[in-house]
Amino acid sequence: MKGTNDLTQGPIMPTLMKLTIPIIATNFISTTYGLVDMIWVGRLGSGPVAAIGTASFFINLAIALATMITIGTGIKVSHCMGAGQVEQARSYVKNGFVMSVVLGLLYMVFIVLTKDHLIGFFDLGSDEVELMAKQFLLISIVGIVFSILNTLYATILNAMGNSKQPFHIFSVGLILNIILDPFLIFGVGSFEGWGVAGAAIATLTANVLVTVLFIIQTRSSQFMSKSSVWDSHLMKQVIRMGLPITIQRVTFTIISIIIAKIIVRWGADAIAVQKVGIQIESISYMTIGGLQGAIAAFFGQNYGARQLDRIQQGYRKALLLTSVFGTFISLVFILFPQQLFSLFLSDEASLKLGTDYMRIIGFSQLFMCMELMTVGAFNGIGKTHIPPIFSILFTALRIPLALILSEPFGLNGVWMSIALSSVFKGVILVFWFRKSLRNINVPQAIHL
Repeated sequence: MKGTNDLTQGPIMPTLMKLTIPIIATNFISTTYGLVDMIWVGRLGSGPVAAIGTASFFINLAIALATMITIGTGIKVSHCMGAGQVEQARSYVKNGFVMSVVLGLLYMVFIVLTKDHLIGFFDLGSDEVELMAKQFLLISIVGIVFSILNTLYATILNAMGNSKQPFHIFSVGLILNIILDPFLIFGVGSFEGWGVAGAAIATLTANVLVTVLFIIQTRSSQFMSKSSVWDSHLMKQVIRMGLPITIQRVTFTIISIIIAKIIVRWGADAIAVQKVGIQIESISYMTIGGLQGAIAAFFGQNYGARQLDRIQQGYRKALLLTSVFGTFISLVFILFPQQLFSLFLSDEASLKLGTDYMRIIGFSQLFMCMELMTVGAFNGIGKTHIPPIFSILFTALRIPLALILSEPFGLNGVWMSIALSSVFKGVILVFWFRKSLRNINVPQAIHL
């Protein structure tokens, strides 16, 4: 079938790498939107960076809610592809788009009505920073429907084994964002620029372009029918599959907001440092996120085709790749923290805080990578309820740990709480998945 790849045949490692590399590149591009914004906005000072960091919590919350649809649709589509049920896959795709648009519009209304309370919760201590945060949030939320649709398009195409097309399309969006950022943030000639608002407008414009390109490039696909069928039964299946992941990610975002509330005790600089640190950490996140997406698609199709041996071999090879990469990233963060952080903020206070953050978080990178890859493995075999159990438990543990460890270690105690929770999640999820593989019974577990 044109635009799809059969992941149930051929050598495992080349198949995984062929699927993984474009997804990694796509994730890199998606993350680079934020990195580019942060590099330019960082020149305005820590206040604007703190504003974007604060507003981003609620943008991330929208993406977290959307995983109920995007992840669920991707899993069901990959199962259908493996089982050869093309018409069923088409129906899941149609309903995924209907739900995505509805969710995006409802969330947009929610943000418009509650923005003052949401930003005010952080008590940033500066009216100017709060105003910038509200501006960034409002502009960004206008494009949330496009962001959700772009994620859905990429997830569906990955599930079909076509990970190159999202990479090409997101590349065009990134180029546009890179061009627009300095012009809209700082201005040129008589145009003075819009600062933080300019960064949001640049990203919004790029997201709209990406959606348009997805529509144009997939309009002839047999899976992207123009007609829409409201099938509540299929929607319930998708939501049931994606809901555990959504609960996990929404909980993670809420806990992150609470942690940020603790961090703000050390001032807006501390919030800015965390935001920049997260952007740097996204280097490892987006790379393993590519492997996670490939594993989910690979396991999904082989699960649908009932090929348990390929799932077992695929996990062993993926875990080896993850361990090598995670160890490398951990060493880079631990050995070169100041050099990495200075690319974004260079004032002495922020650089000192940022160096401590990078070094402490560095010790958890290997385990975070193990966690993310294994989540993809669980998603691929349809056991989406297992990772959220451990993720919610140990992510929530960050709050009491942050309060306890911040007493003797100050702000570094908060970073320690984040690192420790990642270590716990990585070790336990790998152990649990291996246990699940021994107990899995594929023929009895297929429900399309």
